[in-house]
Amino acid sequence: MLLGGSFQDMYAFRRLEKPWTEVATVITVDLPGSGKADDLPAEYGFDFLAEVLGDLLEQLELGPVNLFAASYGVPIAYRLVQQRPERVKRLMLAGASMEYPAECRTALRAMVDSLASGGISSAYGQVTVEALMAHPDRPVRKRAVTARLLACTMSAITEADVPRHAAILERVLATPGLPPGGIPDVPTLCFTGEFDEFSTPDRVREVAATIQQGQFSLIREADHLPNLERGKEFSRLIADYFTDQPLDTLDFLTEVERPALERVPA
Repeated sequence: MLLGGSFQDMYAFRRLEKPWTEVATVITVDLPGSGKADDLPAEYGFDFLAEVLGDLLEQLELGPVNLFAASYGVPIAYRLVQQRPERVKRLMLAGASMEYPAECRTALRAMVDSLASGGISSAYGQVTVEALMAHPDRPVRKRAVTARLLACTMSAITEADVPRHAAILERVLATPGLPPGGIPDVPTLCFTGEFDEFSTPDRVREVAATIQQGQFSLIREADHLPNLERGKEFSRLIADYFTDQPLDTLDFLTEVERPALERVPA
């Protein structure tokens, strides 16, 4: 099961699915407030969305699933696994943070302000690029192409989309971060791009350290959007992790760490 980021719908990973469909049944979903689902006011937080996801899994009568969540989807997946660990066999979290520090919140608030300024223009696309992508001097693959795609996509939203985008951003700004308590029993890989300046590597490693069976690694030459910058490698990583293939043979990954175990005194 796949949960996308803030402004992704259930078809966001369609071009990357082939390696996954060869080894598994792939389930994507538009939770409330995303895709073609109903709008969701900002006061309904990530706890509510985790409950919705849990109810969906129950209605589908699925056994434990392999669950992938990116960025905005991370708090939903993290809460679900804390509350209903029997629903998840393995977990992958991309672009995770225990909480968003001041500089990230400032960038998100700039996106909200751009929406509120009246009318959709290239400004919204540009502030989104500045919020989510690494500085242009970083050696990120396909950065220029990805930046243009992101800017054009976000600048092309309609007036009808504005309340939904604003609600998503306000929901993130309102959350204090991931809930305390960690995750004891579900194998998890936390990763992002090595040049991610939004959910920095240290923040992602911090999340992995809260998970007893947590692992941490980075995709080389990518930032917060590895699915766009290194799509083939991103797809391979998900397929390999969820089928228990060794990750240390993947040359696009940094060394796999186990932060929770490394913090335990010898």
